[in-house]
Amino acid sequence: MEWISLASTALGALVGLAATFVLDRERWRRESDQRRRGDRRAVYTSFLAATAEASETLINIARGHDTDASASTRAGTVLRDSRVLSRRLELSLIAEPAVMEQANVLVDRLRDYHHAVGQGLADHTQAVDQARLAFNEQRDQLIEVMRKTLT
Repeated sequence: MEWISLASTALGALVGLAATFVLDRERWRRESDQRRRGDRRAVYTSFLAATAEASETLINIARGHDTDASASTRAGTVLRDSRVLSRRLELSLIAEPAVMEQANVLVDRLRDYHHAVGQGLADHTQAVDQARLAFNEQRDQLIEVMRKTLT
């Protein structure tokens, strides 16, 4: 009789340990997923902010708000100065392939915009308007893909 109570105590302890292990593992997985989403969100935001900064610089130059001698130089170095390319590398370390594909297209659209403004074209010329519109549409598509990976 004594061995039955010992066996049931041991079995109860094993069940308790197993349940604790399963719950701890699930909590760790959930917290890990939250950290990963937070890291991804921070990198996404950083990349989008860099592209927004570059776009703002280009629109200010195209509209004539920046008319000093260095405006054309800034248009030529906007991708580097706004850190778009370094942020894209950062993004490549954490983003899913669908996000990277859209991000690469966004950088291409930003380059097109940069070339249109860098040629000295003013705002509301067809080339600048098309480049800005293509950039904005691609940015919106990228944001939608990013949102899907954050849920």
